[in-house]
Amino acid sequence: MDINPKSKVNQHQYVDNDASNADLKQKSLRSGLITFGAQPIKLAIGIGSTAMLARLLTPADFGLLAMVSPLLLLADSLSNLGMETATVHKEKLEHTLLSAIFWLSLGVNVVVFGLMVLTAPLLAWFYKEARLTEVTLVLAVGFFSQCLTFLHKSLLKRQMRFGTLTAIDVASLFIGNGCALLAAWLGFNYWALVLQVVIVQFIQSIACWFACDWRPARYSSYFLTLDANKKTMFAYGGNLTAFRVFTRLSKRLDRILIGYFSGARALGLYDVAYRWAYFSFELVYMPLFDVAVSSFSRVQHDPDLYRAYCRRGLMPIFALCMPALAFCFVEAREVILLLLGNQWLEAVPIFQLLTVAVFFNSTDRVTKWLYVSEGQTQRQFHWSLISSPVMIFALAVGATWGAYGISMGYAVATCLLAFPSITYCLKTSPLSINDFLSAIAPSALASVAGGVVLFASRFVLPNTTNIILNLLIKLTVFGITYFSIWLVFPSTREVKTEILIKLKQLISKFKHN
Repeated sequence: MDINPKSKVNQHQYVDNDASNADLKQKSLRSGLITFGAQPIKLAIGIGSTAMLARLLTPADFGLLAMVSPLLLLADSLSNLGMETATVHKEKLEHTLLSAIFWLSLGVNVVVFGLMVLTAPLLAWFYKEARLTEVTLVLAVGFFSQCLTFLHKSLLKRQMRFGTLTAIDVASLFIGNGCALLAAWLGFNYWALVLQVVIVQFIQSIACWFACDWRPARYSSYFLTLDANKKTMFAYGGNLTAFRVFTRLSKRLDRILIGYFSGARALGLYDVAYRWAYFSFELVYMPLFDVAVSSFSRVQHDPDLYRAYCRRGLMPIFALCMPALAFCFVEAREVILLLLGNQWLEAVPIFQLLTVAVFFNSTDRVTKWLYVSEGQTQRQFHWSLISSPVMIFALAVGATWGAYGISMGYAVATCLLAFPSITYCLKTSPLSINDFLSAIAPSALASVAGGVVLFASRFVLPNTTNIILNLLIKLTVFGITYFSIWLVFPSTREVKTEILIKLKQLISKFKHN
């Protein structure tokens, strides 16, 4: 287990808890602003590439990739045994502990990769789509590439180096989407979508390996022994893994049912509608998840400070995603027409139902921040034992009416589970139900009001033949209504003031440099 003497200093910086906690408040806010600042770039890449791919490819092409997505999600749930999040959450780390995690996780990931390879022909047989065998094998290789550097990415998150991670994300998305567009234009059909996923994964893995110069100690049988430290981390990660498996499989049952009963085209329409319904939420939630968990975990032992960090962290995600969902629900047809084109208009009613589901599900999804940062992954798993059967039942009932029925079942189950999931999570959390609701209420009420005004305004607003101009006019009406109401709430003042002050400081610093 010897470490190269030249790298001792580098290895130490990744396990130095004092260094990772230094200026935590400033790092957290700066990290949040960096991730938000990168979103317009990611938004432009995502919308632009998807709009072009939707016109170059068919719904059936997207459906083929969606048929593999439940398997990919299951593999992702089992990979690393939750150690990537456990590493960020752990208060104190040692180099030998990190090395043990690396080698043990690598063994698990090799097994998961092997199971994916063996499952490829079974997947093709189940859906009666021979092309799925090769698609699954290629996607399995991309999946395994990420497993090799999951710990490096976690250590970058632990150090709050989100500027580096954001740069990696943007570069990988730009190159991956560019390659996909070229492949689609050259006539590679569904392979363009496969290349898009795999290239992004390869670039992110290689970049994280070089950005984080931590390297594991040489393999030793010592790493297979489970001491108290390892048991604690694997218990944390094991509960998180079990939660992921239960919830993701229950929520991916929709793809399996549609793909089996209705085929690739219907699944393509549903999957694209689903992804666009979640787009605004995931755009904010995914990058902020890393910032939130890293920040919340460092202050988990101080209830007052933890509550303050949670209130500041929760409000921005609702303030950005809820109005976007309300707008998309009212203007679903124009949004789909602009983004995807005429061949996707059948997805409009599905898209509307799913935006409602995401509106309520956003409140449930952010509870993961609290479970993970508080080390309550066992309670999170217990909740999945309650919520998963409800979701499975709703999807099974909805399957009678095809893709639309499954969308309805998903929306109903999500709405019914939203409030119980919040109350169950907060039962053992320093955060109170009033704290949580004060973060949601301004965005939720302002979004609903904006949607009502927008719907009513269609009877008086001019309707031009230019769809972009129409949407800009409607977006202006919605935006004015939303912000006018959102700014009135007292709970938003602290967040507004702090962000404005920090923005001024960053601008001033940029000018001096």
